[in-house]
Amino acid sequence: MGASTDLEALEQEAYRVSWSDGIIDLFGGLSLVWIGSAWVWLPDLAGVAGVLPAIFVAPVLAARKRFVEPRIGYVQWRGPRRGWERRTLWALLMAGVGLFLGGIALFLYVEGGASASAVNLAPGILAWLLSVLAVGLALITSAWRLLIYAAVLAVAGVVVVAAQANPGWALLAGGITATVVGIILLIRFVRRYPVIEGR
Repeated sequence: MGASTDLEALEQEAYRVSWSDGIIDLFGGLSLVWIGSAWVWLPDLAGVAGVLPAIFVAPVLAARKRFVEPRIGYVQWRGPRRGWERRTLWALLMAGVGLFLGGIALFLYVEGGASASAVNLAPGILAWLLSVLAVGLALITSAWRLLIYAAVLAVAGVVVVAAQANPGWALLAGGITATVVGIILLIRFVRRYPVIEGR
């Protein structure tokens, strides 16, 4: 029983480290910066701005694997974790796409003639939905820094609602936060885990 518990603890720690490279933070942050910038300065592209990051999800994950493995090695997770991770990450990815597209659709709907109270809340909708997504990712990956991004997005959503500002500003706030943290994590990861020959 004790050995099994120790193994689970070691696996959990290795799993946490495997998400500490900052690449996902950078990708998510830059994606939000791109989408937020498009919404603020290229409003005609706002509805399709999310397509570009979606196209790069698979290549980024593949590149991340090639970057991380030479530094911390290849870890073969136990069957239960592999199955759980595969199911939850795919479910969360689909939920993320759905939340993003649903957020845009809801924003356009309420902007197009819903009740005055709903219209007033419209600028914060997408930021709040992404905040929920960040919380879900934090729970799955144990990367608790994602809760910071969730808080920034939630607060930024409140600010843009209060100011009745462009929703892109809330996405920019969350994106810049994630990008800065991602850069710091990437530098720290490279210094802490140099490439080991033979891996």
